[in-house]
Amino acid sequence: MIISSKTKGLILLLIASIVWGSTFVPQKIAMEDWSPIQFTSLRFLIGGIILFFFIKFSSEKIESFKEFVMFSSISGMVLALAALTQQIGIVTTTATNAGFYTSLYVLIVPIIGIFISKSIHWSILPSIIICFIGSILLSSSGDNISLTNISNGDLWVILSAIFWAIHLHVVSYSVSKLPIFKFSIIQFIICGSLLFIYGSIFEGKNFLDFKDISSSGIFYLFYCSLGSVCIGFTLQMFGQRLVEPTPAALIMSTEAIFAAFFGWIILSEILNFNGFIGASLIFLGVVFVQLAPKIKI
Repeated sequence: MIISSKTKGLILLLIASIVWGSTFVPQKIAMEDWSPIQFTSLRFLIGGIILFFFIKFSSEKIESFKEFVMFSSISGMVLALAALTQQIGIVTTTATNAGFYTSLYVLIVPIIGIFISKSIHWSILPSIIICFIGSILLSSSGDNISLTNISNGDLWVILSAIFWAIHLHVVSYSVSKLPIFKFSIIQFIICGSLLFIYGSIFEGKNFLDFKDISSSGIFYLFYCSLGSVCIGFTLQMFGQRLVEPTPAALIMSTEAIFAAFFGWIILSEILNFNGFIGASLIFLGVVFVQLAPKIKI
């Protein structure tokens, strides 16, 4: 059976979403051993170094070294902010909530587009309202439905979604001009290095103290390095080469569903009725903002 290139792309993106969804659980459990900045810095450093040594660089030459360094550095810095704020949030929220709140980046991407002279579709406003209501319900328990129920962890992950959206814009521009593998590996190493330097300065001896790290903590670190950084991002790059932006974004948004699935299977995280409705609304809003512009009335 011959599989079309688009189908191959969708399969690659689906696998990437499954891998990303599965890493929310180890990211959560790993906080018993690591601090957020320790884990995040080493996760990207290890992932970048593994790709550097085990993946042959593209034969494409860097046409503008100055442009390559500039955009790799910007992307690495934004990636560091996105990954760190998400990891800080995961400490005090559930893996399930983290997955759905992270998916808000799909909604935020077109909003950021306003500031770079891109027009937005009318569907963005109802999608924002839907996701806002969903966020309140997702954080609520019992009959107590209030904006104040959103935890600090939830807010950190929502903040990370903004940085993930900015990162997507930077990457979208960069990969159209720069060699993809070289760009990706350097941004991972820059991301990890910046966080490692920051942690070494502001967390001091605690940051460099690894003697109490358990074997399971090391396993979770390497799982996220190999899974999220090496496999997930690599499959995303190949997948997005073969699939149009809208179906690609829709497939990648299923990361939240897989995060909830693995959170249920491994951590016994179960959404109450309000949480289930809230998660469904967030997913609906994310899907609607992608599909509505394609519907011709």
